Amino acid sequence: MGIAQQASALIIKIEKLEHAFNFYFSGVDKKPPLNELNSLKKQVDRLMMEAQDSKNSTERFLVSQIVARFTVYRTKWERGVRDIEEGRAKPGQNFFGGMPSGALNDLKSSASEIEKKDAEAFRLNAIINETADRYIEMNRKYTGKTFSRESVSEMLEKKIDEVRKKFGDRFSFKVYFEDGKVKIKPEKD
Repeated sequence: MGIAQQASALIIKIEKLEHAFNFYFSGVDKKPPLNELNSLKKQVDRLMMEAQDSKNSTERFLVSQIVARFTVYRTKWERGVRDIEEGRAKPGQNFFGGMPSGALNDLKSSASEIEKKDAEAFRLNAIINETADRYIEMNRKYTGKTFSRESVSEMLEKKIDEVRKKFGDRFSFKVYFEDGKVKIKPEKD
């Protein structure tokens, strides 16, 4: 699995862990998901190590953004758990500063929608970048032509809406050499 795909999977895991901690802080769950947090820390560390070796600046930037987001969440989660353990706070509806539960639910819903859109944007960006890299590499190898990553990425971005209409949200691009040309074909996952 490439760095971009790992990053996309981590975004979803961070979002799920945020929901699990919110359930704990609001009193729905009795135990904090600390094992999941420790597992996610290890995965983020592994991804950081892989990204440091990457020559692709987009991948390094993507990973740094995920690490920054995870760090903010992790700090919030650890502080909340510590406050509960040391008796400064109690899990329940008022854990998040005494907001009415309706406002809290609206806030959670809005945050969840934003996170889903971010995860989808990162996933599409990863697909486009990997496809562009394969297309450029195969063209160089089989036809001797060179293309800029920006031009190939732009071409793919223009086709995304059309591809989504045909295949939905789960698709990938196949890059192959046929009849003296390198071609890109969308496929359903």
